[in-house]
Amino acid sequence: VSTSPRPALIPPTPAMTETTQEKTGLGNYFVANYPPFSAWKPEHLAAAHAALHASPRPGTPLGLYLHIPFCRKRCKFCYFRVYTDKNARDVETYSDALVKEVSLYAKTPVVGGRPLHYVYFGGGTPSYLSASQLRDLMTRLQAVMPWDGAEEVTFECEPGTLQRHKLETLREMGVTRLSLGIENFDPKILEYNGRAHLEEEIHRAYGWAREVGFDQI
Repeated sequence: VSTSPRPALIPPTPAMTETTQEKTGLGNYFVANYPPFSAWKPEHLAAAHAALHASPRPGTPLGLYLHIPFCRKRCKFCYFRVYTDKNARDVETYSDALVKEVSLYAKTPVVGGRPLHYVYFGGGTPSYLSASQLRDLMTRLQAVMPWDGAEEVTFECEPGTLQRHKLETLREMGVTRLSLGIENFDPKILEYNGRAHLEEEIHRAYGWAREVGFDQI
């Protein structure tokens, strides 16, 4: 799975003094997608449509990335597009749109009918969703693009959002690999970085994950 590039930072010019230069801080800039929006041009639209309506190249594996942009709080080092102020209705609205988008892609010649090689739930914090929200979302997604035969189904988690029953739900829905966003085991560094979870929540979540049968963590 490739990672998004770090955003380009513009070096200060002589005219930018300490009083006028904007400080880089939480929420100043985001990586929303790759290629970035600035690379999208109207003249590329025809080529994009042609690619979606062409037959896939033989032997090319297909992967599905699903972005869940919700978090309990923004970490100090985060530069991704995430939201920390959304309620259950907002989550449902986004889930509906996500399923609709996957359904549209599944109807294109380049995607439709092909088996999934891997599935990756990233964010944000996918484990921000409740067990019932996850079950509903995954059930609807699998009805459109099933991942029963995928070699790997990865799910990103923030330890403080996990409960045993949520992990059992993920296991039941076909997740094979957990990515625990621990970052550090030192409580002082976790606090300094603005992480939402505590040290004891890391060990508790890891223990639950092993108990319910996750071999890849």
